[in-house]
Amino acid sequence: MTDCQDKNGVAAGAGDDSGMTQSMATCMDKFAKTFEASARRWELVVYPSMLAFIILAAYGFFLIYSLSNDIGRLANSMDTVVNSMDHVAANMTAVSGNVAIMSGNLTHIATDTSDGTRSMKDMLVRLDKMNTTMAVIALPMYQIRNDMGRMSNNMQQVAGPMKMMPW
Repeated sequence: MTDCQDKNGVAAGAGDDSGMTQSMATCMDKFAKTFEASARRWELVVYPSMLAFIILAAYGFFLIYSLSNDIGRLANSMDTVVNSMDHVAANMTAVSGNVAIMSGNLTHIATDTSDGTRSMKDMLVRLDKMNTTMAVIALPMYQIRNDMGRMSNNMQQVAGPMKMMPW
């Protein structure tokens, strides 16, 4: 039994109500002082803990708020990126079409170049024949030139006596 219960028991046995009241008051006083001391110990732990919790809660709220703002900006940036990618995709489609046209044109150019090569070969053969023909013609032309020179001399000799005529 505790100290307060022993006194209460003795006082109750004696039949003295005032002793019991004093004893009860003393016990209550001791209880209040013990409770107050215990409460002070808890205050030293609980109040700083509550303050730390409030600070951490506020910081956590700030972090969550900052994160939600950052995610909002990220979402807006992603919208911009998606719009840009749409433009890139459209441009790539146009580029693909242009490359297909270029490929077709290159095929035509290759065909035309092939035809041109064949034509050039034919022209080379003809030019070679012309060269041979010109070489063959060169000798008769030389002879014609000589004959024309002689004819000119003969004409001058024939024209000499005609100069005397008065017409």
